[in-house]
Amino acid sequence: MHEMIKVRRGGVIKLPERIRHEIGLKEGDMLLVNIQEGRIVLTPQELVDPIEKFSSELGAVNEDEIFERGIKKARISWRF
Repeated sequence: MHEMIKVRRGGVIKLPERIRHEIGLKEGDMLLVNIQEGRIVLTPQELVDPIEKFSSELGAVNEDEIFERGIKKARISWRF
């Protein structure tokens, strides 16, 4: 799919509704911006809640446990 869009003041661009709809892009979604062979490539990114990510890595079930296990993991990684 090809469409022409205009770059506005401050580098602002508006993605056409048809394109946003086709890839399921909503307001507030994040895009990774890369330059590949002289082209601008926008790739939708899924945001990961850092607490959820850390809890799954540590096997923790609540925020206090996440904190305690995170501190323990940090202490272990700093040992010489």
